[in-house]
Amino acid sequence: MKRKIIKQGHNALTLTLPSDWTKRFNLEAGCEVDVEEKDNGLFVSTEKNDRIRSAEFDITGMDIPTVWKYFMAVYREGYDEVRIHFDPAMELESPYKFFTHHRLDVRYKKTAEKRPIVEVLQGFVARFIGYEIVEHGKNFILIKEMGTITGKEFDNSLRRIFLLLEQMAEEAMEAVKTNNPRPLIHIHDVDINLDKFHDYCVRILNKTGNKDMRKTSLLFTTLYLLELAGDEFKNIASHMVNDFAKIKLNNIKQLAEYAKQEVDLYYALFYKYDVAKVQLMSELDKKSYMLFPQVYKKASEDEKEIFHHFRMIVRYINALLELRIEIEF
Repeated sequence: MKRKIIKQGHNALTLTLPSDWTKRFNLEAGCEVDVEEKDNGLFVSTEKNDRIRSAEFDITGMDIPTVWKYFMAVYREGYDEVRIHFDPAMELESPYKFFTHHRLDVRYKKTAEKRPIVEVLQGFVARFIGYEIVEHGKNFILIKEMGTITGKEFDNSLRRIFLLLEQMAEEAMEAVKTNNPRPLIHIHDVDINLDKFHDYCVRILNKTGNKDMRKTSLLFTTLYLLELAGDEFKNIASHMVNDFAKIKLNNIKQLAEYAKQEVDLYYALFYKYDVAKVQLMSELDKKSYMLFPQVYKKASEDEKEIFHHFRMIVRYINALLELRIEIEF
């Protein structure tokens, strides 16, 4: 049905509500309704939509990577409660064995013993902010979200992602400059925390969105690229700790410094947009681009592995810069 917009006063615009609809819900002048913005439309309801979104699936026969994918899907999509079924005799290894991808710490060694499925599921649930197991039986657990999601929590979590990424960039740069990989042993824990806050931000966006739906899509992409940048720092740590612990990294020190500077500049720019900072980032990106072929010619084969990850980080930051400029408009 179509309705004409009516001008009321100097700035107000009003719409009339269908009489059949108002009669059905006993609405009259003075009654309150909820108006929710969705995409390019408005949703008008007689009461706030507090419907609980529920999901249910069976993990019997699944391996750890597949279970992770199911968990992340229902969490990111914003489901309020999740019922998971399983075979009571099922056993799995530590969920972090495969989730971290790289063996940076003996706590997640390949030879980890298998554990009862309920104990493993508790490890999964602990990874997701706000989720708790509220009930479990012989062959199922019920997970619910505890607390209420707000826009302020999104802002706090996004800032936490930036701080964790800065930490990773700082530690990677120092490890390369000093040829000392030891401080990077714990970096997988930093990356896990970054991923936790990334998923939480995605969940909040899926549940609440942004007043400007166009900016919501830009924020989704921003979060994705920030997570990818974190993974590259984790890969650098993996190479330095496990593969190239004794090599000298003299040829890629400047590239590590540029990557750190770009992360810091982008963080500052994201929260305080400044054309001068945009230009500074563009100049720094140009320097990095010009440096790549020079470093590649001098680098050893081992150094080239780490060089590749620094190059990807610089590319991700450049893509993030483009998104930030879009957000500004």
